[in-house]
Amino acid sequence: MKSTLFPLHPFFIISLVTVNLLFTITPGWAGEPKEYTDAASIMAFADTLLHHGHHFRAIMEYERFSYFHPQHPAIPKSQFNTACAMKGAGNYTAALLLFTSLAKKYQGTTPGIEASFQQAEVFYLMHDHQSALNHYTEFLSHYPQHHLAEKARSALEKIEKQSSQGRQKTQR
Repeated sequence: MKSTLFPLHPFFIISLVTVNLLFTITPGWAGEPKEYTDAASIMAFADTLLHHGHHFRAIMEYERFSYFHPQHPAIPKSQFNTACAMKGAGNYTAALLLFTSLAKKYQGTTPGIEASFQQAEVFYLMHDHQSALNHYTEFLSHYPQHHLAEKARSALEKIEKQSSQGRQKTQR
């Protein structure tokens, strides 16, 4: 008696072997072309996305940059820009954590100094004016001649003006 459950015709066997060989010979869709994984291309694309306000896609590209090039000298810039994209997307908590980490890790260098300033900016955006006031003041005490110092002074004046207006309203 002949089994009809799995008929093994020669054509069927040859087809299975051919398909199996195709998967082992070709890389398939899993591999990305080299020009899409080099550091300069990923970074330029991520910067363009950030510049045009595509914050979520920029975050993904900066993370892709870090994944493919973990030892690249532009990692601090990539992490800083990731935090900026998070801030732009309204994810203030994640941005604040990353800015805080960068400010500590790269203290005294450009990414660390700018991350320190951005901490105060995020606190201001979160309406935590007391923490923003403290961070702007601390930033100015450490970097009074930095190009962001004038912005910090303006923000301090703005916060103090808002708080004095708030006190006047409560006294009425």
